[in-house]
Amino acid sequence: MPAPHRPRPPAVIERLLAQPQGFEFFQAVRLLQRWLEQAGPGGGARRLQFRNSLAMGFPSSEIEALALRRRADAAPAEGEAGTDAAAVESITLTPGFIGLLGSQGALPHHYTEQIAQRELYDRDPSARAFLDLFTHRAVSLLQAAWEKHRLHLQHEAGGARRFLPLVLALAGLGQGPLRSRMEADAGGVADESVAYFAGAVHGRARSAAQVQRLLAGYLGVPVRIDSFVGRWTALPPQATSVLGLRGTLGRDAVMGERVWQRDLAVRVVLGPLDRRRYLRFLPGGAGERALRRWFVLLTGVSLDVEVRLLLQREAVRGITLDAADPSTGRLGWDTFLSTGPETRDREDVCYDLPLTPAEPAAAAVEQDVATEELTPWP
Repeated sequence: MPAPHRPRPPAVIERLLAQPQGFEFFQAVRLLQRWLEQAGPGGGARRLQFRNSLAMGFPSSEIEALALRRRADAAPAEGEAGTDAAAVESITLTPGFIGLLGSQGALPHHYTEQIAQRELYDRDPSARAFLDLFTHRAVSLLQAAWEKHRLHLQHEAGGARRFLPLVLALAGLGQGPLRSRMEADAGGVADESVAYFAGAVHGRARSAAQVQRLLAGYLGVPVRIDSFVGRWTALPPQATSVLGLRGTLGRDAVMGERVWQRDLAVRVVLGPLDRRRYLRFLPGGAGERALRRWFVLLTGVSLDVEVRLLLQREAVRGITLDAADPSTGRLGWDTFLSTGPETRDREDVCYDLPLTPAEPAAAAVEQDVATEELTPWP
C-alpha cells in the first residue's frame, strides 16, 4: 500500500530538462514543442533553437546539451513552477549527430577547432552564432520531414486537417465536397467512423458477409443479412403487353403487371434488441438513419432493403396509456397481443429502408426518439 505522502514522480518534461541525453532527439523536440505551446499557439517553433556542437569526440547520445533560458520577469523556479512554459524565454538544443561543426559536422574539422579556440580565448561566439542560423534551419526541416510521413504524428498535430483526409481517400471520400455528407443530422455517420472502416469501404464489390460485419461493428448489435430475397416488382406501363404491341411469344410478351425477382432485394435482421435500441431502429429513429446512410455508401440505391427487428422477449411489455410517454402504445410498432410472458423473441416489425432522399412512408417515431444521437462506436 503506498504511503499517504508518497513523493510525486518527476514529469516527463522535468526528466527531459534534467537529463536530455536519455531521450531520442526527435521525441525530445516533440515534447519541448508541445510543452512550449501551452503558453500560446506557435510558441514552440519560435522559442526552440538549434545550435552547432563543438565537441570532437564520438557522440554518446543524440542530444549533446540542452540549455533553458528563463524570462527576466519570471518568478524563481521552485517545485512544479519550474516547469511553467510561460516563464521560458527560449530553449537551445544541441544535437550531436547533425550540424556544420563538431565531429559529425559537414565542414572540415579545422573550422571547429578555430571557432572553439575563438570562443575559449577571445570570448567571441559570433562565428558560431552565424553558423547556427543555417544549422537551425536545416534541423527544423529535418524534424518536419521526420514528422510528415508518420501518420500517428499527423493525427496528433491535426487529425481533421491532415490525417483524416488521407484515410477517407481510401474510402473514396477524400475530396472536400464529400466530407461530412453522412452526418447531416441526428443519426448521421461521422467521418471518423467512415475512416475506421475505410478498408472495408474501399473497393466496388462488397459481399454480404463484409457488409454484415461492418454494420455489426458500427451499430453494436447482432446483424444478419439475407441475400436474394424474392419480392414482386411492378412493371412500368411501357413494358407490359397490350393488344397490337409487344405480343411476340418468347421475346417481349409479358402476362401480368408484375414479376417475381430475387436479385433486387436483401433483408437485414437486427437483434435481438433491448427496448432502448429497438426504438432507435424504428422508422425515423437515429439508428434507422445511420443504417440508411451506410447502405447508400456501400451498395448505392439499386437494391431494395428490408429491415426486420427482433425484440427480446424480456422487453415485451403490456400497453400503458401514458400521456407523459407518447412513444408507447403505437400500433404496429411496439404493441403485442399476448396472454402471458413471451417465450420467444418477437419479429413482428418489418419495413422497407428508404435509400432515396424521400421521407419514409411509415409513421415516424416521436420527437424524443427521432432526435436521439447515435454514438459512433469506433
